[in-house]
This record gives sequence, C-alpha cells and structure tokens, in this order.
Amino acid sequence: MTLYRAAILFVLASLSAGCQNFSAISPGTLSQEVQAHFGAPNSIWKNADGSEVWEYPRGRTGVQRFMIAIGPDRTVRSVNQVLTEAYFSKVQIGMSRDDVHRLLGTPREIVNFERRNEEVWTWPYLQFSGYMLFHVHFDRSSGIVERILRLEDLDALVGD
Repeated sequence: MTLYRAAILFVLASLSAGCQNFSAISPGTLSQEVQAHFGAPNSIWKNADGSEVWEYPRGRTGVQRFMIAIGPDRTVRSVNQVLTEAYFSKVQIGMSRDDVHRLLGTPREIVNFERRNEEVWTWPYLQFSGYMLFHVHFDRSSGIVERILRLEDLDALVGD
C-alpha cells in the first residue's frame, strides 16, 4: 500500500510540475522571457542593488513555490523551489515575518490565535511520504518566530 501511495504521489507531482517547467529557466535568461512564459509573479521583492526576487506558486494546493532571482541587468541569476527541507531548515526562532516571507514566499494560510497572541503561517508541501504542512508560529506583537512545526496534511490524505 505504501509503495502504491508513493507511486500515485509521484505521478501527481509530475503532472503538476509538467504544466510549467521552471527547471528550463537558466541563468542569463531575460526577465521579459520569464514573464512572457510564466506570467506575472505572485510577489516581487526589490533589493537595494536593483535586483529582485520573483515568487511563483505552483501545484494543486501550492505545494511548489519557485523564487527567481533577477539581477540588476534584468537577467535570471537563479531559480529555486523553496518548499523543501533545505529551505525550511533555514527558518529559525527569532526571525522576523519579513525574513520568513522573503525566504519561503506567501503562505497558503495565516491564522491568528488571540488568546495565545500568536499568528501561524502555513505552507503545504510534498514529501516522498505524502502531503505535509510547514507551520511557522509568530508572536503577534513582535512578529518574531517562536516555534516551527511540520505535520502530515490529513485533509490531503482524505481528499478535503
């Protein structure tokens, strides 16, 4: 059963990734070409040196999020899928909302817990074992990361 589930998840991930292949973008590609092929980015972060980072969410529930670094010369510097363990491990206690937003992009969901004075941002992602949720808990007053959780997405398992 586990092998069958893994095969199904692989096929679903392949289909969602096949719609628009971000791995085909190479450094040096003109930013206009990226926008012509993939459309306008979800968000754009402008840096002091004139460079930018463009965010593109993809997948059925946004389980992929590509960040494309554009240099001041308006060419692609790098393309990264950031909803991965490598990027999640960069989120640390004490980081600001802006730091986390720039690292992982726009969360799928933001929930406020008044009594706990907590704001929780959630990103869905796909791991070999299935759909997961990455939660970052911020102190609402300071906007600083207090804790981080990774949980299995039970709604995805039962089909919402």
